[in-house]
Amino acid sequence: MKKQIASFAIVLNGAFFVPEALAKKWTVTQRIEKLGAEINEGRKANELTVKQMTELQDEITSMKARMEKMKEKNGGKLSVPDTKKLHDDMTDISVKMTRMRLNNVYSD
Repeated sequence: MKKQIASFAIVLNGAFFVPEALAKKWTVTQRIEKLGAEINEGRKANELTVKQMTELQDEITSMKARMEKMKEKNGGKLSVPDTKKLHDDMTDISVKMTRMRLNNVYSD
């Protein structure tokens, strides 16, 4: 019985904790592309309305424009603080999109 519990804990440990070295490192551009694809998938699955899809796409377009301005100010590259800010903004958009999709699917 103790061996079963010990092996179960190892499985749980491996399932819930991914070493940082193995975690996927997304660039800003990769993440923007992924968000755009998720928005389109949400619309195709009827989990987002056209209005919601347009709103989210407008936010992505605005973010791309801000990213280009940030690059211009820093010699064509994003600074570390700018990269963090963009990732934080993308997280906000992702949470908003997920909330919209779930509300549309599970609303009464």
